[in-house]
Formats: sequence, structure tokens, C-alpha cells
Amino acid sequence: MLREIRASLRARLLVAIGAILAIGAIVLSLAAWQYAATAARDAYDKLLAGGAVQVAENIYMQGGVVTLDPPAAAFATLSAYDLVFYRVTDPRGVVVAGYDDLTIQAPQGALREGVVLRDGVYRDQPVRIAAVARRLDGAPGDGWSEIVLAQTLRARDGLTWDLASKAIGLIAAMSLLALVATALCLRLVFAPLTRIEAEIVKRRPDDLSPIAITPPREVRALVGAIDGFMQRLSERITLMQRFIADATHQLRTPLAAIDAEVELLSGQTSDPAALDKLRSRISDLARLTSQLLDHAMIQHRAQAPRFVATDINALAKSVLSQSVPLTLDREVSVSFVASEEDAVVAADAVSLREALANLIHNALAHGARTRLMVRVERTAESVAIVVWDDGPGIAADAQVGLLVPFQKGDGSHGSGLGLAIAHEVAQAHGGRLRFAGNVGDFSVAIELPLDKQ
Repeated sequence: MLREIRASLRARLLVAIGAILAIGAIVLSLAAWQYAATAARDAYDKLLAGGAVQVAENIYMQGGVVTLDPPAAAFATLSAYDLVFYRVTDPRGVVVAGYDDLTIQAPQGALREGVVLRDGVYRDQPVRIAAVARRLDGAPGDGWSEIVLAQTLRARDGLTWDLASKAIGLIAAMSLLALVATALCLRLVFAPLTRIEAEIVKRRPDDLSPIAITPPREVRALVGAIDGFMQRLSERITLMQRFIADATHQLRTPLAAIDAEVELLSGQTSDPAALDKLRSRISDLARLTSQLLDHAMIQHRAQAPRFVATDINALAKSVLSQSVPLTLDREVSVSFVASEEDAVVAADAVSLREALANLIHNALAHGARTRLMVRVERTAESVAIVVWDDGPGIAADAQVGLLVPFQKGDGSHGSGLGLAIAHEVAQAHGGRLRFAGNVGDFSVAIELPLDKQ
């Protein structure tokens, strides 16, 4: 997964933007929580301070004694979700109402100036405490009574969570929406690159023309570099094709001349065996050179296939007539059997001719003792060109190895390219090379699918 993300520019951008949005969401969520806590604290502090003031306003002197008329409305508001505790102390320090052990750590001067708010713990519960002092005329001592009002924090925490959860939910929704919008924007941004990719993918291997789509300005240099590379590659391929054609002519001409010279010397030498050996070596060299050039041509055509409707009956008959020499060192009966049904398939006739010619040469050189037959077989799914001979055949365990270039069978003096060329041509056509039979009844077939386009 990590490797896929690193390989995708779109994924990397999404991950980077997603990480930034996640960090931003976390920071905003913390800020929202802090704001919600402050808002809840301020709201309930005002209620608590107002309750303390109402309690203070309900203190009066009766018979020389400080008396409290508890404000029911204030207590009802404060005790809706929380526990409320209070204490009223007269100027002598005597508790006249409430809880004796409820205290606040605040100087008396601050209480006389206004409401003082503090955090504290009362009866093992965290509380918020408000305290204020009120001067009563006629009260003993200095006349200042102290009022302390405490409230637990359950309602504050509930309000904080309610405000924070809504804000965090909104932040999460906006972050997700931003990420989705980013993904859509990236899709739109990369759409021209996707179209360029699609154009390159659907091209034929031999189409090296410049990209037709006008690229965005940001990737124009990249597309220009690709076009330049394809132009240089096209020039190289043209040079290679020209070299192969020139090499074919330049190599085959002197080899043919050498063979002719050997024929002229055959009546003048005193050692016919040596001359036959030289002729055989020259023939092997000519065959190897031809197969090497054919192999290069086949590989190139496999990368740039040109399939056209081809009559396999006519092609096989023509190749057989051209591949069998007029003279052989032994008597071999050569025959051709055409398919009775139509045998037209989409194929590259040039490479198919070379493949069949190599199979026929292999059968004459290493297989056929007295008989060689080429026949075309048609089935519902395929057309096969079968080269049959009455020779020793190829052992089953050696057949796969001989499909690799330059792999030779036991006792073979060939180049090891004939079957490899035929195998590559069959694969380029979506078919296969098929072996069948044994000693005295052996065949190799190029099987081509009928639906190959």
C-alpha cells in the first residue's frame, strides 16, 4: 500500500492534503473545546454570581439577628442539574444558614468590593464557589455579613460537551468535504494527463508520431520531451531497419559468390571430401546468417504487427514450393494437402512465411527420411499448418528447450533458431507451436486462432 502511494502523484497529494486537514481539524477541535469550556464557564459563573447576589439581597436584620429569606427562584435555577450548597455568616462569624464547613479562600476586602469566584472541592466533588459580603445597618460588629454559594460542575461539563461536540462535528464535516473536493479537483487537474495516457496506450507499437492532445502549460515540457524521445526512437528504428536490409543484401551476396566459386573448384580439386566439407560449412554459414536476419526481422514485426486477411492454403503451398531444393542428397517424397474448407485468417504473411520455411528446412535437414508432407487443417477455432515427416522426431523432454533461441537438439548441427522463430511467430499471432507423434510419424504445427484481429 505504501509503495502504491509513493508511486502515485495523486495519492501522494491526497495523503499530504489529508494530513494537513487532519492536523488543522485537531487544532480547531482543541480550540473549539477550549472555547466551549470558556463559554459554559462564563454562562454558569454569571448564574452563580447572580445567585450569590440574590442571596445577599435576601439577608435582613430581625430582632438584632441576621436572618435569611432563601431565594427559591435562584436556588431552583442553579440546582436544575447540579447540587447547590450555601453558607451565610453574620458579622461575628456565626453561621446563620447553610453548611458550616463551606469556605472560600479569598480576602475579606475582595468580598466587600464584589462577587469573588473560585474553584474548589466540597464533599469530594469539584465545585465552583461564589462569595460576596454585604453590610447590614444595625448589625453587630463591623456590620459585614459573608455569603458563600457553591455549585457542582455537572451542568457546566454537559454544556461544554454539547457545544464542543457540535463544533467538532462541523469541523469534521468541513474537513471531509474539503478532502472530497480536493479529490474531485485533482481528478479534473489530472484529466488532461489521463487523456494523454489513453492516447499513448491505444497507439500501435509502430506509431511514434507526436502526441496530438494539447497539454496543460505545467506539463508541456514533459510532453515535449516525450515527443522528442519518440522522434529520436523513430529515427533509430528506421536506421536499424535500413541496416538489416543492407546487411541482408551485403551478407547473402558474397556467400552466394563463395558457393559459386566452390562449385567451379569442384572439378579441379584432388580432395573431394575436403571440398564437400567446405561446401557444407558455407551452406551452414549462409543458413545461419539468413536465420539471424530473419530472427531480427520477426522480432521487429512482432512489435509492430500488420495483420491482413491471408489464405493459408495458398501461403503454405507457395512456401513449400520455394523451400524444397531441386536436388537433395537422398530421395524424399514431398507432398501438400490443402484444407477442404476456407482457411483465411488475419496474419502477417511475411513472418508466417519465414516461420513455415524454417520448419520445412528443419524437417528436411534433421527429420524426413523418405517422406515430407505439409498440410493445412481447419477447425472451428483455428487453422493449423502442419509439417509432417517420417524422421526420428524430437523427444518430449527436449521440445520445450528447443523453443529457446540457439538451443540445439542432440547431434544437431543447426543454428538452434528454426523452431524458436516459428514459436515467436505463433505467439505474435496469438497461437502456439504444437508437437505431435513420435519416431517415424512426427509433426510440428503452427496453430493460428481464427478470431485474431
